[in-house]
Amino acid sequence: MAQLALAWCLKNPNVSSVITGASRASQVVENMKALECAEKLSPEIMERIEGVLKNKPEPESDYR
Repeated sequence: MAQLALAWCLKNPNVSSVITGASRASQVVENMKALECAEKLSPEIMERIEGVLKNKPEPESDYR
């Protein structure tokens, strides 16, 4: 689940940086597997995730 969460952050244009945390070397290895997972997150899958989360920010209004 952590890999998917990190991969979602990597693919999400509203996230400017992804900060991982680990207390063991094995956790670092697992966290880095999120890079492989991110490659599999197509726009369609991202939409399905957004449908489950229902927390996508509204686009900013342009008042120019």
